This record gives sequence, structure tokens and C-alpha cells, in this order.
Amino acid sequence: MKKINLIFLIISINAFSQFEYGLKGGISFNSNLNINSKIESIDNSINIFESRNGQHIGIFLKLSITDFFIRPEIIYSKIINSYDITKSLVQTQNIVTDFNQHKFDIPIMLGYKAFGMINVFAGPRFELIKNVDYENVDLNDLKNQYKLGLQYGLGVKFGNFEIDLRAERNFSENEINFMENQTGPKNQYITSQGRLYLLGISYYL
Repeated sequence: MKKINLIFLIISINAFSQFEYGLKGGISFNSNLNINSKIESIDNSINIFESRNGQHIGIFLKLSITDFFIRPEIIYSKIINSYDITKSLVQTQNIVTDFNQHKFDIPIMLGYKAFGMINVFAGPRFELIKNVDYENVDLNDLKNQYKLGLQYGLGVKFGNFEIDLRAERNFSENEINFMENQTGPKNQYITSQGRLYLLGISYYL
């Protein structure tokens, strides 16, 4: 009887589920965000404007059961960070305002297919920062190399292609510690919640 029930369960899952996989890529961006930053070298909290943009590419799996699905992904991203710091501050010539970030993201999206072609989804996102570079110098003094965040959005699928727009944010702040010319024991760190938007296209193989 147990074997019969197991066979019935397998048949039922196969009948109502669909397994898909493919490639995806796109661009990452945000508008200028006015954020609060702490600059240790000048003992001051200031408002600065943050700009982030870059590219991402990766692979995905998708398991659909009726109109619901789960979609894990592995994504490699390069993000260009730029900070516009108030000119009236002292020692701003020592502060790193532009740096590149290389990282892997593993979002696990839980979603629902509506109207046959629109996918709405949300889920956790795991991030591993591989390295940060500034003018060909690696900066590995990051507070958190592993981070947990949230990603959500919607997509439109037609044929083997799907276009989606997502928003993401981290649950922890992004901090980088570096100065070109360090002042005594003090250093620079810029904090950001890491909000980012992603426009991507997926191809189902």
C-alpha cells in the first residue's frame, strides 16, 4: 500500500508540475539616493548622494506547480559605486568616492503566475562579496562579506523569453573601510542599505 501511495504521489507531482531552466542577464541601477554616512576621519555624520549601476549574468532553475513556482538563481554581478560628498568637508581628497564591487547573489524567488504570462515573485537573497577594487587596488576590508537581503518584482513571459523588473535591499548595511591616506588610527566607512533595481531578461533553454 505504501508503494502504491508513493507511485500515486510521484505521478501527481509530475502531472501538475513543470521543471524549467535557463540563462539570464541584465543591468542593475538606482537613482541618486540621499543617505547618511559616517566619516571617521573627520568625526562627522553627513548626507551624501549614492549612485550604483552595473551588470549581472547567471543561471536559474524554475519548478512550477500549477500557477505557483519556486525559482532559485545564481547570479554574478559587478556594481560600480559612486558617492557625491559635500565639497565643504575637509580632507575629502583622501576619501574614496568610487569603487567597484564584484559579488555572487543567490535569490530564491517564490512566485505566482497570473493571466498566463505575468509572474509576481518575492523571496530571500543571499550575497557573497568576492572583492572590491579601487583604481586597480583590491579593497577587502569590508565589514560584511556575507549578507542577507530581500528581492521582489514582476516579469512578463512570452515564448522562451521573460523580462522582469526587480527591487532589492539588504537587511544589513554595506560598509567599506578605506582611505587613500589614513589619518592616524581613523579610517573611512560609508554605510548604505544597498537598495538596487534590476532589469533583466531570461532565456528558457
